[in-house]
Amino acid sequence: MKQEKRQQREKVILDRAQELISEYGFFDLKMSDLARAAEISVGTLYVHFASKEDLLLGLAVRAGAIRTEFLATACDHDGTPLDKFIVASLLDILFSIEKPELFEMEYLAMSPSIWRRATVGRHQELLRKVGDATRMFQGFLDDAAPMLGADYARDQGRTLNLGSWALSFGMNALALSEITDAHYGSLLRENAFETFCDGLTAILTGAGWTADDARKRVHALGAQYVPAHFGTSA
Repeated sequence: MKQEKRQQREKVILDRAQELISEYGFFDLKMSDLARAAEISVGTLYVHFASKEDLLLGLAVRAGAIRTEFLATACDHDGTPLDKFIVASLLDILFSIEKPELFEMEYLAMSPSIWRRATVGRHQELLRKVGDATRMFQGFLDDAAPMLGADYARDQGRTLNLGSWALSFGMNALALSEITDAHYGSLLRENAFETFCDGLTAILTGAGWTADDARKRVHALGAQYVPAHFGTSA
């Protein structure tokens, strides 16, 4: 009962924190304002989260849990393991685009200036949550090994997994920052999925996928799973 009450209070704290950050931003958030919004004392707040950095990691952990649950729908795709990997990759970038406030929490939490100031326990919790999604992607790639050539090795799959993750994460970080707008206008944000599909195709074919219609297959999965965001240029 005591643990349930603690978990419920922590959920309220994270809910109120997300609301305040959405309105004022993380760096302008004051713990005293959060305590007031959560209807608890500042001391009680610090029992749950030792610092603002700890709080941010708590938000990132929760965002990661929501993301992993969303990505798990790729397991139900009626196709090859490589298709499931592609679908999960598409859902990953879709999640970031449709829930930018959650992606921002994950993005900020990965900064050393943030996680180094958080408690070890919170940082380890974040790493475990990231590991849940990583293992799912890696499992798809391991099962897809026969499609990636006779010389495919698990270490190569790990590199492939990292490459696709970096592509997705990097594209979302650039789109959110709007740093590319000065050079490319809104091109990246308006064509995110077509751009991502082309990049993912290049990564997969570079790793040994020899399908003649590789680009067409990746784009077809994109049109199937993200039709509202997918253009007609493919």
